[in-house]
Amino acid sequence: MSQRIQASKSIQAYQGTVNTQQLQADFYQLPAASDEAHYRLFQFGAGENHIQLLVPPAKRVTLFFGYRGDHSIIQLLLLTDALRRSGAEQIDLLLPYMPGARQDRVCNVGEALSVKVYASLINQQQYASVSIFDPHSDVTAALLDRVQVIDNHSFVAAIAAQLSGELVLVSPDAGANKKVFGLAKALQGMPVIRADKHRDVVNGHIIATEVFCDDLSGKTCLIVDDICAGGRTFIELAIKLKQKGAQSVILIVSHYEDKASESALREVGIDRLFCTDSLGVPAHISSEFCDCHAVLSYMNH
Repeated sequence: MSQRIQASKSIQAYQGTVNTQQLQADFYQLPAASDEAHYRLFQFGAGENHIQLLVPPAKRVTLFFGYRGDHSIIQLLLLTDALRRSGAEQIDLLLPYMPGARQDRVCNVGEALSVKVYASLINQQQYASVSIFDPHSDVTAALLDRVQVIDNHSFVAAIAAQLSGELVLVSPDAGANKKVFGLAKALQGMPVIRADKHRDVVNGHIIATEVFCDDLSGKTCLIVDDICAGGRTFIELAIKLKQKGAQSVILIVSHYEDKASESALREVGIDRLFCTDSLGVPAHISSEFCDCHAVLSYMNH
């Protein structure tokens, strides 16, 4: 993976512009970096998590939480409690990936509104601030208290600066249009190609994909979205882009689940994948195809 991925318990070790107020605070990371000395995390035989602080915290703490499944939410709550019991008076949470964000509406009878459940757990902790990176929709920000939304503009700009050719942004569906057009403005008016997909709301399967452009000859198409799960959306879209003459197709996602098949992505003409480590460093995809950036470097502006 890219050399941008670093493990450290010090916020100064990451690239980006660090907020001067954060430098006055202790920095905790969960899951812990390999050289973490602030706390000990373990499980009891029945499966309960337990956390013990090894050194007293400062009055102000910045807590960076990388979601790694629902068990990690319990670890976050335990660490928050331990910090407060040990003297921390203000805790700022850096939450790059908001769990449940894709389930931001109830489509079928009997479903839970997942994002509201996760948001309620986070709100109960009364963090001084909660910073989230490129959330799935405005619903997430509306549900969180004292939230700061960090867009993907710096992330995409850093990638675009590495690329050559005639670049165009591709919005993968109607739901992404608002964010992609905002991104285009931040990138000095980079052209935008709109696309749309039609899903079966019951099973989630994509029925059809449409690209609203006649000719993409010679263009390097940057598909930009918040998350990649199995990759079906981008596979179908890349096929359409190539049919319209796209010279190169680049996939840029803020959150990558590490489930998409690299061979399937390559077969349809996707040349590179760029993502962050908000959900961990991709393990099932090659480093020459995937360039993974440290998400923390885009959360300290």
